[in-house]
Amino acid sequence: MASDAELLTQWAKGDAAAGRAFYRRFCDALAEFVSRRVEGDAADLVQRIFLACLKARKSGTAVEQPRAFLYAIARNEIYDVLKARRRDAAMFDPAVTSLRELGPSPTSVLAADERQRMLHEALEEIPLDAQLALELYYWEDMSMQEVATVLGITKSAALNRVHRARALLRERIAERPAGTARQSTLDQLQAWPEPPPEGDR
Repeated sequence: MASDAELLTQWAKGDAAAGRAFYRRFCDALAEFVSRRVEGDAADLVQRIFLACLKARKSGTAVEQPRAFLYAIARNEIYDVLKARRRDAAMFDPAVTSLRELGPSPTSVLAADERQRMLHEALEEIPLDAQLALELYYWEDMSMQEVATVLGITKSAALNRVHRARALLRERIAERPAGTARQSTLDQLQAWPEPPPEGDR
């Protein structure tokens, strides 16, 4: 089976079948990733992400980690959309701004279970960069190096961000009214494996 990098290179050289195979590998996960943050049909945004990736490869950009490269593009596209929706766009800062400040998201609407709703609400209250770090590592099952690539930071900085994001999330959950749901959510968070000190799985 061709690697992700091989498929992308073949696609950039004009192999349509390789392009379709590359698209199928990532389209569903990317669509879900985008939909968690941007309301409406994610199809157009996902198409833009793939086209931007193809354009970069055709221009000679070395793409050693295609999945991380796609998610890095997705991150920038999502932030552009969210920034454009703010009246005070100049104040948009993903290191500080949370999804909660930007209004209800599909995540909060779809989370029906009380524990899951509490977790998702807490995620929406931490800065976007912190939220992304957690989701890339725990939901998308990326290595710390891939997380670093997506976020445009070093591996050690990505590791630190995941640790800080976990602490922020715990703080937000702990602020909820005492009860079974809060404790259950805290227990769920506690069960998440801590990233090893070196940042590898």
